[in-house]
Amino acid sequence: MTRPPDNIWQLLSLLQARLARMQTTYALPAGFDRFAFTSDALDAVGGFAPRVKVAKDENGLFKPYMVDGACYLVPYPRESMGKFASRAQVAVYENHLAAACERFVSHLVKKPPTRTGTDGPASAAFVDDADWCGNSLDIFWSSFMVQARARGTMLVLVDMPEQIPDTAAEQIARRAVPYLTAIRPERIRGYDLDDHGKITRLAIAVTEMVAGESRAMIREWDAKTWRVIDGDKIVRQGEHSFGRCPVALYTETNVFPCFGAFEQIARLSLRHYNAQSELDEILRSQTFSLLTYQVPPESAATFNAADTAATIGTHNMLVHQGDAPAFIAPADGPAQVYMSRIAALETSIRRIGMGVDDTSQQAAESGLALQLRFQSLNSALSNFASRMQDLERQVWDLFAAGMGTDNRVLVQWSLDYSLANTVAELDVLTAMQSTGFPDRVLAEQRKAITAAVFANVEPQTLDELMAAIDEPAQAIKPPATVAPAIPLP
Repeated sequence: MTRPPDNIWQLLSLLQARLARMQTTYALPAGFDRFAFTSDALDAVGGFAPRVKVAKDENGLFKPYMVDGACYLVPYPRESMGKFASRAQVAVYENHLAAACERFVSHLVKKPPTRTGTDGPASAAFVDDADWCGNSLDIFWSSFMVQARARGTMLVLVDMPEQIPDTAAEQIARRAVPYLTAIRPERIRGYDLDDHGKITRLAIAVTEMVAGESRAMIREWDAKTWRVIDGDKIVRQGEHSFGRCPVALYTETNVFPCFGAFEQIARLSLRHYNAQSELDEILRSQTFSLLTYQVPPESAATFNAADTAATIGTHNMLVHQGDAPAFIAPADGPAQVYMSRIAALETSIRRIGMGVDDTSQQAAESGLALQLRFQSLNSALSNFASRMQDLERQVWDLFAAGMGTDNRVLVQWSLDYSLANTVAELDVLTAMQSTGFPDRVLAEQRKAITAAVFANVEPQTLDELMAAIDEPAQAIKPPATVAPAIPLP
């Protein structure tokens, strides 16, 4: 049997590799759809912003008749589509997840990272415009951290333009340097990890324009190449110079995929969204008082309720004989139950979101409990910042590989957070002064309060403020005693 030419064997090998790759593209672990739900909760879209269709009724009024698409409101048993659509039309989603993530990240952006070695033209261009959208690196990270805190997992792609100029000067002039793209985990369609947990292959869902038409495709990267796949056909492909898969991974733990602690807020927000809608339905249908009119006993046999039905309002009047009509109000028990349940949900959301700016809650807490909450927040901030520091260092390694240079950039994120309740700390200082603590102890307490209040100032300014605390003690320090001179005989 004659052996086919080598190019045929090569073609068969490429086809087998391509088929194997396409078969593993969509292999995702169970539960990956939780990221999509968290994304809807963070952005207040999807089922948290349902679309309601309306149509004219017999009176010419527009009334909702159905919900079109996803809706995270749960219908009542035997609730008609029209009633459900009316309830969805007026439902309001309170975005507790976005508020908690932005509040958490606000503490981090007050202390931006310091970088050395970014004075080169390529590095400076990257720091000034990290995503080719006009956003600096710090601004890019501030948005990225909100997304990462909500999900517990985020990815960042270090990409290069497809066309690279020949000279370095022209490359800088055209800003043909690496740029960043944040990748949400719900876009992942396939991935491979090495033994150290780093991504070696990543496939995500993208939208590409083909002949003026927007089409859903797959974009994939591995250690050497990138490609755009439409079904079973490769539309575009090429090689990159990063030397490994150009994707850096952030996880709240060391496990991928990771669902973060703040994901619980998305789940609680779902119940909060439904509870608010159910309470609103109770208020709309049962709040208004009902008019009652007592039928005289002698007229009970001949009384016909249909003949006496009337619409009461400011445009007419009610004529009666005998006892005056009265109003009855529905019981407030169901509404009170819902209000207490909603309050409990909001308390749980604040606890998980590590909110320390609620003065009403602080007033009900003991000093020790409040101090522990601040310590927990400071620890979470430090842990998050250390992981972001590691992520940015990976980004700079990929940046240098893409430029074909050595990485000389040093990055240091602030890992020391001293958030505290300044009012409580001032009370502690007052108690220390009244009980006769030494000046050295009082000075340290004043420094702790100063560090918490002036956490956003420049480090040099903060050092000067700390030194000013020690100045009074130095000013009153008695001079050294000098022995008087003994006159000679």
